[in-house]
Amino acid sequence: MRGAGDPSYTPVGPIVVTGRTTSGDVTAFEDDLVQQAKSVAQTVRDTLSAWHARPPASNEAAVNELLAYASRDVASREQ
Repeated sequence: MRGAGDPSYTPVGPIVVTGRTTSGDVTAFEDDLVQQAKSVAQTVRDTLSAWHARPPASNEAAVNELLAYASRDVASREQ
């Protein structure tokens, strides 16, 4: 059974990402963090699509692949 702990699980519907202030209130991300989140989200969509033709060897391989891509996306936006 696939679920949220399975990296190949595809969420359905919108996903909202927020930050927290030091007092714990919800706040919007700064523009650079919004762009990083959008970039990583697009990479995840692209990767999940590619996995239909070439599934990862294991959940661990899937997690490692997604983390590597996310790290690359964040690093490239910081430069």
